[in-house]
Amino acid sequence: MYTIRVLIGAIAIFSTVLSVGCATTRTAAWDNQYSAREIKPTKIPADLEKLWKSRHVKEDLQKFIEKTEAWASENPSNYESKVLLCRAYYLLADGHLYVEMNDENEASIKKQQNEYFDKGIKWCERGLAHNQAFYEKVIKGGAKFEDSLDTITLADIDALYWRYANLAKWSRLEGLMTLLENKSKLTKTMLRVEQLNKTYFYGAVLRYKAGAEALSPTGNKKLADQYFEECIKVAPDYFGTRVLYADFRLRGNEEAAIKQLNYVIKGNAKAIPDVESENIIEQLKAKKLIKEFE
Repeated sequence: MYTIRVLIGAIAIFSTVLSVGCATTRTAAWDNQYSAREIKPTKIPADLEKLWKSRHVKEDLQKFIEKTEAWASENPSNYESKVLLCRAYYLLADGHLYVEMNDENEASIKKQQNEYFDKGIKWCERGLAHNQAFYEKVIKGGAKFEDSLDTITLADIDALYWRYANLAKWSRLEGLMTLLENKSKLTKTMLRVEQLNKTYFYGAVLRYKAGAEALSPTGNKKLADQYFEECIKVAPDYFGTRVLYADFRLRGNEEAAIKQLNYVIKGNAKAIPDVESENIIEQLKAKKLIKEFE
């Protein structure tokens, strides 16, 4: 069986599942011409909002992506649509495709995942480019992304974080050398997220720290447990944290792992309305993972 990947992008630098080779580089999707972010955002059309709310249904998520990409192109100054597309590609790859993965289709699924993660990165990069200070420093001035995070404000945190989440997954799939190449970008990004909002997205920073300690051979495992427990306290009904905890730290403690996974499986996915779809997918992941403990 395959381990559940780090939902919020914990970096497993030395993971043995990563292949060693040349680092893969990618081209950022910055627009050459600056486009100011809408002062009064154009409302996302109702039909797109409806599809977004049912994103736990793969077909609806795919329709959302197709329709929203067209709408975003027609509304180039709209920031929200870019962030939603970034999240949509992440959920499609890390959620739906992961659940579908098995021994027979692993290679083809991972190839699809990587394509979707890269598309997610690009949409969030387009969102960040609405920040004029960032645009002037990075796109016009040529500064490195990781050296320009001081220009990112709380208003940009969604694009910043979800770019990170997609980039972390893309890097891991590309292999160890690519992950090492992007390590500084990933680490500094999460530091900036923590500076802007330390409890962002139901404890994302704590999940990142927990996963990093848990997966590194030199990591502090007790500290990883502490971070996971703290994160659960921040958002008890964000199911992704419990699935990761069981996968990364409770494999030697079946009773504790099954307890966490059953909490997810039997829990109310609607407990946090904004992430009901993500919780539904985490329930599917938990059902897949619990078979390894039974």
